[in-house]
Amino acid sequence: MGTELRARGATVPDYRSSAWSAMALVHDPGTVRQVHGDYIAAGADVITANNYAVVPNLLARVGMADRLEELTRLACQLALEARAANRRPEVRVAGSLPPLDTTYQSDLVAPEHDLYEAYLRIARVLAADVDLVIAETLTTVREAVAAARATAECGLPLWVSWNLRLDAPLIRGGESLEHGIAALQSLPVEGYMVNCVPTGLVQPALELMRRCTDRPLGAYANSCEKAADQATLDANEVQTLSPQQYLAASERWVEAGATWIGGCCDTRPEYIAALAGRWH
Repeated sequence: MGTELRARGATVPDYRSSAWSAMALVHDPGTVRQVHGDYIAAGADVITANNYAVVPNLLARVGMADRLEELTRLACQLALEARAANRRPEVRVAGSLPPLDTTYQSDLVAPEHDLYEAYLRIARVLAADVDLVIAETLTTVREAVAAARATAECGLPLWVSWNLRLDAPLIRGGESLEHGIAALQSLPVEGYMVNCVPTGLVQPALELMRRCTDRPLGAYANSCEKAADQATLDANEVQTLSPQQYLAASERWVEAGATWIGGCCDTRPEYIAALAGRWH
């Protein structure tokens, strides 16, 4: 959502020093609604409300710490309005439980109790409007455990998605995917994914996770096959895949056990259209 909003000229500052895509809720809500609508029209079965950056630490950066509930509700409402306008009531609206500080920075992840309290605050707002929650771009196991506890208390279905190191199928903070799945076995998590990674990291991660669980698996990657480092990936100094090349990568994901497939950074609506044309 954030990269697509930025591509359309919406207010999306740098994610490391601002409230990133949350700023579009304040300054460009119409664009947020239109982006949702374009992905629905492209064939998406699940859209995620634009609440990824609506978290206490990021809002505090821009003097909006007191607007979490308001902006979370607005993010959900814009997604619901887009679904209604496109007359596809079967589309599921997901809420996001994201990293609570700068994305990718596992060293900034709080203790589990603090994570749980913050996720519970967000989940209680989401529960009024969304069909499910995706705890996404996580860099530690404790984020996933805290998110699962919070959504269970609110009665919300949960999908867990981890971000990975760029050099191995390990969770970004260094823990193994096997450990992550084991830690969630007793919690009501519907399935596991990886996201915001180059496409080349997905297949080995899925194969590893399939050996650990019979729950559904999935992936939504960035529009590149590989990246030398995170700075290169952030700067988009990578060779971008075409929608058809991204679709070809998804074939390998399905072979590895994926049933949930989507797109993350720089996968514009035409990428989702390619996926929908093949997998619907």
